[in-house]
Amino acid sequence: MKKGILDIVELEKIIEDNYDIGEIKEIKPILEGASSECFHITAESGEYLFKDIEMVFMNHPDKEPLINDVLLKNGIAVSKFYKTRQGKYLGEYFEHTFHLQSFIEGRVLEMNTAPQWFMEESAVMLGKIHKALEEIPPLSEGIGENFFKFVNVDSAKQSYKESLEKAIKNKEEQNIIDLEYRIQLLDKVKDIKLDINKFTYKNTHGDYFISQILCGENSINAVIDFTSACVHPASWELIRSYSYADSKCANGGIDFDNLKKYICNYMKYSELNAYDIKMMGYLYYYQLAVSDYFSQYYESENSNKNVLCRYANWSTMLCRWFEENIEELTKRLVKEFCCK
Repeated sequence: MKKGILDIVELEKIIEDNYDIGEIKEIKPILEGASSECFHITAESGEYLFKDIEMVFMNHPDKEPLINDVLLKNGIAVSKFYKTRQGKYLGEYFEHTFHLQSFIEGRVLEMNTAPQWFMEESAVMLGKIHKALEEIPPLSEGIGENFFKFVNVDSAKQSYKESLEKAIKNKEEQNIIDLEYRIQLLDKVKDIKLDINKFTYKNTHGDYFISQILCGENSINAVIDFTSACVHPASWELIRSYSYADSKCANGGIDFDNLKKYICNYMKYSELNAYDIKMMGYLYYYQLAVSDYFSQYYESENSNKNVLCRYANWSTMLCRWFEENIEELTKRLVKEFCCK
């Protein structure tokens, strides 16, 4: 059976066969995500989230229950996971891998619409997550030495050419413009020198940004989706999460004063070294430049895959900004954090 989107009848059967949560009253799809398919389950015993997990190389759903347990013990709001009748956190149904977790009420803010309270709390939350996850052994490597052996200028050029063919075939004008720009940009970013071993690495969420945070009226309710938890350079996840949230980054770009505040709030709970500060912009710029987000869009079978296309277009605007402003941003970061 080829994996497709589970229908309501299949979902009800899977849940009844695997979990003791009583009579199922309602099943609703959750449409915010762009990868795994998620469903809000209302049952006799309460409310739950069922996730049909996208099993790609970056996802490690077997680690997620352990991570959430550590975070809950440290007072960080995340979901609780439930075991199947077989005593496992992960279940399987034909080509589907799934799990069940507690449902947490909240809204997901749109990209680059974060109010000031969110910007402050998001940076603090990331620092607390990094601090709490020091308790466990190192997770799988995320962005590191091995990552850039496979995701680099050469691999990006080939991938971009393949994506460009699809964009031309589909007559997607903006994607054609963006992919042609990215191909020529590779000749410039190949000269960026990163000493990957000098960065501060942390066990982390793996994909921490505005769409993974549930909000109330004026505070964060919880952080969701630790499926891709791994070890990343802390400074990369910091600047990346800032860029997806700040309204001043909506058209691609970094606002120095707002980034500075974000870094300061993070560093109340977790430390960065001088190399992290100096090279965070270059690391993010290089990673964006060699990562084919258009390929993810074209290969996705998710019903909400157009979100991936919007991310790809926006990340290209950010690459254009970095191309013009990376040296000035770096100079200001070093002056602010390393020269006092």
